[in-house]
Amino acid sequence: MGDRQIPRNMKVDTIELDGDTLSASKRVEVASKQFETPVKALQVGKLRASEKVSPLARGIVEIYGKASAAALTNSRSGWTGLAKKLERQEKNAHNDEFVVPFIEYDDSSNLEAENAAEIAKLQTNYGDILTVPLMSELVDAAEDGDGRTTPHVTAIIENTKQFLKAVDKLGVDKPVMGVIPPISHDCTQALVDVYLDHGLRAYCVDFNRRSPMAQSQIDHVINPLMQSLSSYNTREESLLYGVNANDSRPVTGKRRTSDAVYAYTLGFDIVGDNHIAPKLPEEVFEELAKKAAKGEVELKLFDIDTVSIVEVPVSELGSFLPDDAEIPVDRIQDRIKQDPDEQYRFTKLINAELISLYLESEGGIDPQKIFVDLRTGAYTQNSDLERVRELSTEVLSGS
Repeated sequence: MGDRQIPRNMKVDTIELDGDTLSASKRVEVASKQFETPVKALQVGKLRASEKVSPLARGIVEIYGKASAAALTNSRSGWTGLAKKLERQEKNAHNDEFVVPFIEYDDSSNLEAENAAEIAKLQTNYGDILTVPLMSELVDAAEDGDGRTTPHVTAIIENTKQFLKAVDKLGVDKPVMGVIPPISHDCTQALVDVYLDHGLRAYCVDFNRRSPMAQSQIDHVINPLMQSLSSYNTREESLLYGVNANDSRPVTGKRRTSDAVYAYTLGFDIVGDNHIAPKLPEEVFEELAKKAAKGEVELKLFDIDTVSIVEVPVSELGSFLPDDAEIPVDRIQDRIKQDPDEQYRFTKLINAELISLYLESEGGIDPQKIFVDLRTGAYTQNSDLERVRELSTEVLSGS
């Protein structure tokens, strides 16, 4: 590995490891801010001035924006649209919260040096960490299993290097988080090599709406990432983040798996939000609109008692939410009645609060307890449990 280091004003200490899974409890310090994992990030830009959530759901907040090459060029020339969007979201964060900015490079063209620097400057202005741009356009164009020499993967790797070079040139004194898309083992390994060469200690898997529990994601991304960090003895001093993950899969009736919670057993310290709209047939959206018009909207919400996702009618939200949830039920019901699309925003906010309440129960959840709750729950799948065990065994044994 090279000796060139990007400033990474971040310290990660592992407090506790689960011997049966890859779950961990870590203490992270960045400048004057400190937090402990596992934790659920809150997409703070989704909150409105009249809304609040439990303080236990605050701490790690995401802000997000999309930018094409043209938008970044315009931003460099004085257009303030992208900067104002990030600024509006960041203003919703508390002073002591750790702000994670994601910018999706919504373009298939190569990321130019000047535009890479513009992304880095925007993130520096509004975040506590810099993140390699998300590249959904290129990820969508790649085929599962594509290696590092295929055109779209090559473009992702070169754009990544261009961004890191820009950060290096700017001399930014903030940590950098590398991003890994869900394409192939070879793609993951190529990017991890780049990140380790630059001394990075924060990594984000962009699932691009795939489930963390899919065998392809474990084989293509999570296993090679964990194996590399373990082989270089950096896993316990590294931070792992997940973003754009599919949040659940059907189990039975109105019950679904809670893939965000499963992610912690796979070694993720922070689970963020999904910023990519679902790709559903038009008739599905039409059916949802009809149900909303009849007042039959159901939200897919995290159930703390069963560690699963359940469909809850908006009319029954008050009786479903625990007493320590602070999201305003009356406002949710009124807003969804006026605009059914509000259900998607509120689903994100409610689930961030509920998962945070679960993780903070009894003063902070033990890493081992998450897997115990999943293993003993009524709405888990044996195949998922086996995948967690197999991944943990392979990583810890180095096989």
